[in-house]
Amino acid sequence: MPGPLSGITVLDVSRVLAGPFCTMLLADLGASVVKIESPGRGDMARRMGPMVGEDAAYFMSINRGKQSVTLDIFANEGPQLFRRLASQVDVLVENYVPGTMERLGLGYDALKISNPKLVYASISGFGQNGPYANRPALDIIVQAMGGIMSVTGNPDSPPIRPGVSLGDSVAGMFSALAITSALHQRNSTGTGQHIDTSMLDCQVTLMENAFSRYFATGEVPEKLGSRHPAASPFQAFSTADGYIVVAILSDDTLLWERFCHAVDAPELAHNPRFADNRTRIENQHLLEQLLTERFTLKPSAHWLERLEQAGVPCAPVNTIAQAADDPQVAHRDMLVDIPHHELGAWRVANTPFRFSDAATGPQGGAPRLGQDTNQVLTTWLGLSEHDLTELRAAGTI
Repeated sequence: MPGPLSGITVLDVSRVLAGPFCTMLLADLGASVVKIESPGRGDMARRMGPMVGEDAAYFMSINRGKQSVTLDIFANEGPQLFRRLASQVDVLVENYVPGTMERLGLGYDALKISNPKLVYASISGFGQNGPYANRPALDIIVQAMGGIMSVTGNPDSPPIRPGVSLGDSVAGMFSALAITSALHQRNSTGTGQHIDTSMLDCQVTLMENAFSRYFATGEVPEKLGSRHPAASPFQAFSTADGYIVVAILSDDTLLWERFCHAVDAPELAHNPRFADNRTRIENQHLLEQLLTERFTLKPSAHWLERLEQAGVPCAPVNTIAQAADDPQVAHRDMLVDIPHHELGAWRVANTPFRFSDAATGPQGGAPRLGQDTNQVLTTWLGLSEHDLTELRAAGTI
């Protein structure tokens, strides 16, 4: 079956993570993605280890199923050739500092003249306008400014960046959603539009619960470790051999009683200090101490079996290796192989999209630098072998 975005063509002139993550999602949904890279160097992510032979695992994971065309959009005939390519696509994704594409004559207002149906997505640290618009921004910058680092970690720890690049990847996800929405709108209007995604904006949206609590109480949310600010027990606990998480998010008296019996602490079930969610939050530190004393007596597997039998939401705190071996992850095909030119296959995290009547997931391996340059420029633009030779000699491709 074709993917839901089959027939949509994307010109990807983004680099590293936010933009490539966005176009990876579009490719996993069936779009044809042509990645524009600088001649000789390519996307910086190609050199970010660990390396697998000559290839970066980082690059392979988020550029699978794309074509690679080398084109210097900053010099010689590069901008002209790029404009010709852009006139033939449905979507363009870029993540340069605001104003860069405009100075090259490659901004939305210039390109929509020859391609009024173009959906043009710009991803930047702070958006195309505002006092910070021209500031450079990497993942940790917007995570710091958006507040997520201030609520991550234990109360006595310094600010901590979460272990994944949420600044970049969340912006990529929101951009992919915006692009598919704009394509849907184009079906009725007949025209495309410009999408302005700010990584900082995306972080603020992601922090909705923290902001809502702040505006409701006037209190600035702080680091709580793994705890939930509005539920208890809802956190990680150490056991005799690792960690587990427990999540009770209600005032269900029977659930609380089953939990207390499962952890061999039936006396807690009728203790007035823990009678409901509100009192458990008020006495959180005492409850955490009492439960930790219980959990550390036996290994994780023991407690998980007891809690699951009692119907209490719980889980192990898996390492990446353990998550990779998880039977649910395997059943959902969330780790799949893509082709690799040297190894034959390389394993990557799959897309989470599941459709009843459309195919999704990686559409092929990650491209080698410029491997599709000749094919795209001859097929799309009608260039001859002589043209390609001259462009290569000039460093344009």
